[in-house]
Amino acid sequence: MNDDVNPLGLKSLTERLDLNFVLQAAGLGVWELDPQTNQVDWDDRCQRLFGVTNTDSLSYEQAVRHIHPDDLGRVQEAVQHALTAQADGRYDITHRTLGAEDNQLRWVRFWGQAYFGEEGKAYRLAGVAQDVTEQVLARQQVEERERRFQSLIEQAPVATSLFVGRDLVISIANEPMLQFWGKGNGVLGKPLAEVLPELREQPFLTILDNVYTTGKPYQAVADRCELIIDGELRTFYFNFTYQPIFDEQEQVYGVMNMAVDVTDQVLAQQLVKESQVQLLSLFEQSPVGIAIISEENLTYQMANPFYGALVGRRPEQLVGKPLLEALPELAGQGFDLLLREVIETGVPFSANEVAVDLVRNDRLDRIYVDLLYQPRIDIKGIVSEILVVATDVTQQVMVRRKIEDSEERYRTLSGELEQEVQRRTEELMAANEELAATNEELASTNDEYARLNDELGEANELFSRSNQNLEQFAYIASHDLQEPLRKVQQFGDLLQAEYSQQLGEGRLYVERMQAAANRMSTLIRDLLNFSRVSMRQEMVESVSLTDVVNTVLTDLELVIQEKGAVVRVEPLPVIEGDQSQLEQLFQNLLSNALKFTQPGRVPQIDVRLETLSAFRLPPSVKPARLASSYYRIDVVDNGIGFDEKYLDRIFQVFQRLHNKRDYAGTGIGLAICEKVAVNHGGAITAASEPGQGATFSVFLPV
Repeated sequence: MNDDVNPLGLKSLTERLDLNFVLQAAGLGVWELDPQTNQVDWDDRCQRLFGVTNTDSLSYEQAVRHIHPDDLGRVQEAVQHALTAQADGRYDITHRTLGAEDNQLRWVRFWGQAYFGEEGKAYRLAGVAQDVTEQVLARQQVEERERRFQSLIEQAPVATSLFVGRDLVISIANEPMLQFWGKGNGVLGKPLAEVLPELREQPFLTILDNVYTTGKPYQAVADRCELIIDGELRTFYFNFTYQPIFDEQEQVYGVMNMAVDVTDQVLAQQLVKESQVQLLSLFEQSPVGIAIISEENLTYQMANPFYGALVGRRPEQLVGKPLLEALPELAGQGFDLLLREVIETGVPFSANEVAVDLVRNDRLDRIYVDLLYQPRIDIKGIVSEILVVATDVTQQVMVRRKIEDSEERYRTLSGELEQEVQRRTEELMAANEELAATNEELASTNDEYARLNDELGEANELFSRSNQNLEQFAYIASHDLQEPLRKVQQFGDLLQAEYSQQLGEGRLYVERMQAAANRMSTLIRDLLNFSRVSMRQEMVESVSLTDVVNTVLTDLELVIQEKGAVVRVEPLPVIEGDQSQLEQLFQNLLSNALKFTQPGRVPQIDVRLETLSAFRLPPSVKPARLASSYYRIDVVDNGIGFDEKYLDRIFQVFQRLHNKRDYAGTGIGLAICEKVAVNHGGAITAASEPGQGATFSVFLPV
């Protein structure tokens, strides 16, 4: 191969490119000023920047008339400077033009170079020009936003500062924040670690770096901070927030810090807690049961020896354990619900002679106590702990009841003693007569029992036949009905594969035939599932609903990826039930949430958990089994929704609210969901509005 061959010709790249094409592609106009004649020559693009046309040449004085008056002085000064021999001849200035003919204000950038003769006198000033209106306006908007942002921070009543960049340079800090630091305005523009070096041994710089890296905010309540104020290391407590700040490219460029000094409240709370500890120590030997239970999981924080003796445990067996774990026999007696109500309302609870069933000395005893639940409210205004005071009044109750029983028996005996012998005689005679009648009835009853046994045998036989018929139906549905459908589908595939050309328009009928066969197959499969769910089974297996939902999401993983759906699942409980039925329940609910989505909207699906007492159930919800409390599991989506006037229809077999051509399905899925909920002693309902998504709520006994 000849290396000298040039397939594009002998000209170089710069020679081949057309200068006018290059300038047009770059959006640049060219201009020239003759200092001798004071004449300006420019091309069409430069003319448009001044809002004029058909003016290829004009005087310098005419040209500058179209410059904004506020910028004219700068322009003339820059021109004179460029034409000065002592200068380097460079000319670069951005200014506004008035738009001589179109009245349009523009920002333009003119830059170029002056040329000098041997005597040092300029004979030419030429260059290019470009419309930079969008860039200037965008920069002005950014500057205005920054000024407003800085003003908001400076005027904020809460201590606020802004750290910029990975080095956390202090860009803004209002007066309250500077007072917290014990610093002045001289810290602005310096890294936070340089201004407050004492933070290096504390977690705050690491937390800030993590917020800057991840873009996730951070909040803290009553967090301890050591600061050097007037040369002395002092301890403070703050409620604060680290909020990432994003630029127009959605990149973190800074972190805003807002802080509230709660040192006085924390110290006061510590004093109160110390006082409580001292007070409780005084009750350590008191014949009154005292305990402290925290809001989190109703966990014992403290119990004195008398309380331990009262409940049949040592204090160390209680502390650190939740109420129902330390005293499992209290389940169902309602004390946990009372504690939760005091936590939610903040209202104390007290009652006298409350009956409590407790396991003491390896046996279940019933005792009676005067009970007080006193809430303790923390600095955030919420109930964090409950003081429990229990006084054993079992002996008083039992003695009083014995006295009352004795008095009642004495009154009864004294009032009826004279009549007792006569009544007993009459009763004996009546008893003899009743005994004879009872013997006759017993013989008759034996005959009735024999007849009932025969009927029971027949009923068992009928029930057995019913189960056999149902199993036969399942077999027919899964095999005999599916088999001809599979043949229809297979023959349809053969027709399309081998006789596609001969079928002509008949291919459309074959495709419709196969689609109908597919729908029939799906319908048979759903009916089979519905019939199986309708047969209530023994539900003795412990099932983790979290594992059930994760299994269903794995099956739906492809659909979730195709739709770009976002699915969030809260931790769910473990219940007694049938795992396969529960998987069908959540399979149908999550499939519907992915199916009935709105075009152009990212599907959002949330699975949430709440525990309700029986009296907080919605009036419309009627569970199949009574219980003291229920799990409420909500499946929430942002799909197309539905009108609630159809709520009674959607859980019926074959009921559909949408056209089959738009949303596939047989109308059996929600009927299966209702059967599964009822089989597990619960219920299901829904809430929705058209276009606002839907919430399906499943209630299951705890």
